[in-house]
Amino acid sequence: MKNNLNKLFLFLNNETVQRKLKKFNLLISIVSFIFIYQLINDNLINTNFEFNLNYTELILLIITYFFVGITWVKFSSQDNKKLYKDIFFDWAYSNVGKYVPGGIGVVSIRINQGSGKKNSKKILFGLLEEQFLVPFLSLPVLVACIYFINESYLIYFLVVFQILFVFIIKNIYLKNESLRTNSLLNYSNYLLTSILLSNFLTILIFYNLGFDDYLYQGLYYLIASYSALLFVGVPSGIGIREGIFLLLSDINFNFSDQIEALVYIRLLYLVADVLFGLTGLIYKNKAT
Repeated sequence: MKNNLNKLFLFLNNETVQRKLKKFNLLISIVSFIFIYQLINDNLINTNFEFNLNYTELILLIITYFFVGITWVKFSSQDNKKLYKDIFFDWAYSNVGKYVPGGIGVVSIRINQGSGKKNSKKILFGLLEEQFLVPFLSLPVLVACIYFINESYLIYFLVVFQILFVFIIKNIYLKNESLRTNSLLNYSNYLLTSILLSNFLTILIFYNLGFDDYLYQGLYYLIASYSALLFVGVPSGIGIREGIFLLLSDINFNFSDQIEALVYIRLLYLVADVLFGLTGLIYKNKAT
């Protein structure tokens, strides 16, 4: 089994395979943009929903994405600063890949990242951590804050508990020698910043949308978002995230307002994905 896996990684690292992956990724991006167009068509053109983009929220989301990208760059660059820019734009490119069923787009683009020596084994492990580590770090904190912390102190404890929990888990997790140099938690400052920014942005969105219980609505949405990551293969968690949120949130609240909030957040993230995806696509294929 181990020999077969090693053969697979050697195959993926082959230069000819990498060139073919680059062409395949162009097809992936086309499929992704078709899927995105259908989302926009279903949510805007075929409905009466009015999408009024809040540019402050978009800027905060872009900053959040930036820290997620930097975490990945630090993890997969092997401290080769010459590769930083290439890997960042490949990471940006992979944001459109999440809209392809099965997560094929993200995996294919990441394996093809950078212009130096490839390490598909490390990249695949990093993708697994990216999918499951953040929910593991965030969900216990969010649930604890909802059920055990008074609303007056909720945001304060959300920040403090998240910092402490990441610190504790990091010290336990990295006791494993093989993980000590091959984990996203080696760059926990960037990872933690992205988690805190995401939490703040989500709560801010519900506040700006006029929800009286915006704190809890925001936390319910965050729980739904992180939980949706556990359902591997669903394009960008579409449907899963929204379904979990509606199950968790207060059913006595105005249902139509919640639906509009869900559509707004989905479209806001879609705008960021398209911006990063197009930037990465253009950079990746500008000249080689």
